[in-house]
Amino acid sequence: MTTVLISGLGLIGSSIARIMKQSSVQPTILGDDPNDDTGQFLLGQGIIDERVTLLKAASRADIIVLAGPVSVIIDQLNQLAAVVLKPNVLVTDVGSTKMQVMTAAKQLQKHQIAFMGGHPMAGSHKTGGRAGREDLFDHATYFIVNGSQTPAQTAQFKACLKPAQLRWVNVSAEAHDGLVSEISHVPHVLAANLVNTADHQLKHDAVGLSAAAGGFKSTTRIAGADPTMWTAIMLSNSEAISEQLTTYMTQLKEIQSAIEAHDTDKIYQFFEHAKTVRERLDQGGETQ
Repeated sequence: MTTVLISGLGLIGSSIARIMKQSSVQPTILGDDPNDDTGQFLLGQGIIDERVTLLKAASRADIIVLAGPVSVIIDQLNQLAAVVLKPNVLVTDVGSTKMQVMTAAKQLQKHQIAFMGGHPMAGSHKTGGRAGREDLFDHATYFIVNGSQTPAQTAQFKACLKPAQLRWVNVSAEAHDGLVSEISHVPHVLAANLVNTADHQLKHDAVGLSAAAGGFKSTTRIAGADPTMWTAIMLSNSEAISEQLTTYMTQLKEIQSAIEAHDTDKIYQFFEHAKTVRERLDQGGETQ
């Protein structure tokens, strides 16, 4: 019997538990979360088999999944380095950035503890363990940053998540952080800025944001995500995010100039190129 310990039972951690319960591995799932309501709910639903605390239960686990914010993951990696674990245990994470995590994981590797960086490209504007879903990861991309894990440990972890039919992609930590900044982190900044700017500009308008239609709501849906988590992400991937925001501001100035100049061709090309790329994205299937 495989025992999996998941620390952090929010949207992602609880979804992992739900998916693993559907797998042929049928692991025993130990759940660690500071929120009593979340832990009791998941226990009552049979999504986890036992409520535990990470450091007290870590020695029982074959797989340890760290599913909290990146700052918490880094602290936990340092703590786990001082705990006696099973000889063949695999420690992994689901953090949205990888360079800082992989650096912190070196403490585990010094103690011959296998670590594998991970990040499922799946999410929702909803938060918390009650919002988790067993189909949240379906056909999504799951990034793996190789650490010190063995092929057998990687295969065991993949087997636990097989029901999601994931697309597994191996990538370096640096490449990962640059990529997710472009397709996930910066879009969250832009969505939040759209909402904040509209709210500020329309605060004295009698109709205001109540007139927002489907386009605005769809574009800004992700602005409803957990601010604590996204603050941690901004701080952990600040360099890449800042660099790409500079690029976005340059491109916005270019389209602003075209609009001011009534440059029909340039404006048309701007929207035509975006339409073509967006249609290609739909044809390939979305993962987030």
